[in-house]
Amino acid sequence: MKKTKTALLIVTGALTLLICGVMNFYLIPLIEQSTNGIRMFDMQSFGYTAAAAREFLRLLSEEGRDTFLHKQLPLDFFYPVAYGAFFMLSLAALAPRRKALCFLPAALMLCDYGENILSLIMLRNDFSDTIAHAGCAFTVTKTVLMTAVIVLILVLLLKKIRAKEKKCISSI
Repeated sequence: MKKTKTALLIVTGALTLLICGVMNFYLIPLIEQSTNGIRMFDMQSFGYTAAAAREFLRLLSEEGRDTFLHKQLPLDFFYPVAYGAFFMLSLAALAPRRKALCFLPAALMLCDYGENILSLIMLRNDFSDTIAHAGCAFTVTKTVLMTAVIVLILVLLLKKIRAKEKKCISSI
């Protein structure tokens, strides 16, 4: 059973890195290039205004819109599954008695899906300030949750390493 969990952790981690790499080093630059460098909704971690979203959409070329709708978003709908599984497996391995911690990655995934759905609505020319504000709220919340989950995993990992060091030193 332990080998299966380790294998799943490796597979989901590798899949997360692969998807993140394709999006951040290929698709997102391609989309943003078509807007003269204006950042995509998802990439404005600390939020954006409805006016900024409207300007992004105004400048977005047909090719950029097509890339966003038919390549970036489909991949971005799969991405939360990959990183969510990786984060949940990591937390379960690092804090097996604290199953409630897995709600953080689940909330993160829901925010990412909310952001993606609202991006899809805006890209399909159904723009409103309300939709842009809601999308912004999901983006900011996603950023906070992503940061919290990563910091939590790092803290738990460091605690586990320290505990193993102490155990190793005390056995000498």
